[in-house]
Amino acid sequence: MHKWWRHSLLELRLLFGNPLFASMPIIYAVLFIVMMLQAASGNGADHNLYTAAYSFHMLGHTMTLGPAMLIGILSIRRDISRRSFEWNHSLPVPFFTLLSSKYVVSLLYFSLFTLSTSVSKGIASEIAIMHTMQIAVQYEVSYMVTLALAMLLGASIPNRIVYLIGFCAWMFGTFFMEIYIISELKWLPAQVFHLNQFFLQSNRYEYENWGYGLLTEDIQLARWFVLAFTLMLLTVCLFLLNRRRPTMLLRAGWVVVLGAFVLTAIAAVPYSTIWSERYAQIDNRLEDPSVSYVNDTEIGSIYRVSSYDIKLKRLPNDELLVTARLNIPLSEEVSGKKQLPLTLNRMFKLDRVQLQGVDAPYRRQGERISVSMAGVANGNDIQAELTYRGHVMDFMPGYSSEEFAAYSVGPEVKLEGHMAWYPLPGHQNVYLKNPEENNRPTEMYLGGEYGVMRYSIGDMRLEVEGYPVPLYTGMKELERRPGYQRFEVQGTEQNVSLYGGKFWREIRLNQFPVMVVTTPYLEKTSKLMLRDLKKKHDYFAKWVPEFKGSVDKILYLGQGFRYPRVDHSLILSSHQYTYNISNLSGEWMNSILFGNQDAIYNYYEHPERDVRGKISSLFWYVYYIEEKGLSDKELRSAYLNLRSVQQLLFKNGDGSDPQNKIGISMAKQVRRALEEGRGHQVKELLVHFYQQGVRLPDTERNKFLDPEKPITYKEWQQKWDAMMNVK
Repeated sequence: MHKWWRHSLLELRLLFGNPLFASMPIIYAVLFIVMMLQAASGNGADHNLYTAAYSFHMLGHTMTLGPAMLIGILSIRRDISRRSFEWNHSLPVPFFTLLSSKYVVSLLYFSLFTLSTSVSKGIASEIAIMHTMQIAVQYEVSYMVTLALAMLLGASIPNRIVYLIGFCAWMFGTFFMEIYIISELKWLPAQVFHLNQFFLQSNRYEYENWGYGLLTEDIQLARWFVLAFTLMLLTVCLFLLNRRRPTMLLRAGWVVVLGAFVLTAIAAVPYSTIWSERYAQIDNRLEDPSVSYVNDTEIGSIYRVSSYDIKLKRLPNDELLVTARLNIPLSEEVSGKKQLPLTLNRMFKLDRVQLQGVDAPYRRQGERISVSMAGVANGNDIQAELTYRGHVMDFMPGYSSEEFAAYSVGPEVKLEGHMAWYPLPGHQNVYLKNPEENNRPTEMYLGGEYGVMRYSIGDMRLEVEGYPVPLYTGMKELERRPGYQRFEVQGTEQNVSLYGGKFWREIRLNQFPVMVVTTPYLEKTSKLMLRDLKKKHDYFAKWVPEFKGSVDKILYLGQGFRYPRVDHSLILSSHQYTYNISNLSGEWMNSILFGNQDAIYNYYEHPERDVRGKISSLFWYVYYIEEKGLSDKELRSAYLNLRSVQQLLFKNGDGSDPQNKIGISMAKQVRRALEEGRGHQVKELLVHFYQQGVRLPDTERNKFLDPEKPITYKEWQQKWDAMMNVK
């Protein structure tokens, strides 16, 4: 031990005696502190301390792995591999002592970089500690494997070309592996070999929600494998060094190396198992003939379900037990049919299917269930009840920059309606596959992304039990107590989703009906945007008598939703995909006023036939004139991407009105009337059309939605002339 300690002191002097090496941890810490202080002091809408810290680690940690590779090689070559130091081979100091002391001292040196990982300002201690420890441990694991790899290179390659090879290993392990192997070839299990886990493009952990909590098992298994792999590298390195001088332990060295390989293989088994199971999910769907191709998809017919009554219970092992009762009115779609078609995700195993309270035989292939209706009396509504169970962790590589389309793991929940976690009417395409390449399809897609999913209109009741945190949905929450929630909604599109996560926060303002649910590091930003939303809400509430939407919650997360959209009374919004975050509160208010406006871009070809989109844009045009005092030029330069500007002030360049004469004319009419003091008449006119319907739902895709009547430009002009007393 004395020899090991003395050699460790020598290694410390050699490291910290070098001004460059001694100064690097200090420079790194200063850069990190400056960046964190700058992020913590920000009051803008894009403020997020956690994302700022993660962005720093993505590049900063990669840069520190270069010195780790260099120091690992140098420590071996300095006094072990250089010929001028061959005399030390005769010293009574085993290579184990030399190698272990060099490794431990180098690791302690790089632990100084790990100190720059705290993300705690203004955050509860338990949350800050959890994130800080995850980042710090990942730093250490990366340094451990990088140093071991560098030392092995130094021991196995005698020439100076080892520095070039070490540089290539650093570049490949941090940049090119991600670009070519993981992203291009889509070998996602190879992520474990990436030296900087913060740099992965999958954005696994870049945002707070659905990251570390969801993938705890992945992280633990991957780290155990990396530690075993690191031990194997060090063992091989020691074996190569011991062969340089006579030793009686050559056979023992072979045994140790073999043991290290076996240990690494054992550690690889559970990690590879979870990935083999995930790819088996994909292969199962690709080989299923009931899964349609993207370019050959028929939108199936559905029937009406007047009401759902769903009871969802989560067990401690994350298995979900579900009972779903459907009331199906007799209609031409089901009357006289021999089979009742239903769609349920294949992640769930059916325990029982009943019709009219009696067990009914059924056939199932993938998501498609056909229930025999033999013996069902005509003239009565069909009462269907399905009992099923399953673990939900739906692997979908490439889906929305995530790897999982649905999951329920502890408090981390994402169960969206298009995933058919409850029975949907008809045989529908939950999944789609790409056209065949080399006689077989290779990729999976979601039917919800391609707009082929259909939902009925009716009532829904939902009871949720067994979750340690509250879950959020677009349905009205009637009851909440620890581990239990009850929701209900009437006469709505039966597309219901559930979301949940650890540490989520509910933010409210006095005398304001809308609350924001967000993550801790987005709390500061959310408060600012909620105040701004209240100002916009108060402005429109003064002259719009009643908003058509019933939004009372906004779920604002780091990732998960591509753009703000409304799910019944819930707005789903994501920091990751907000292209104009300074106007995010305006997007939320637009959703409250007009919903999703799914069909807003369907009327560019012949805008004279329908100006509902332009009328809804005029609401914001009035707002920016009255509240902001902006001219058209200022609107075009400052708010280029807003729908009010795009619809009214810019030339579209296509369709029957390429110069956008209609939009520009409507904007000029409104501005002139406002300048003449006739703002009251303008607002009265806008409210008239708002009550008539300007929300633009996509009735082509969902025939159960009540269609709005198109508003022609001629109707607008006639009503304008009548309201403004134009002769």
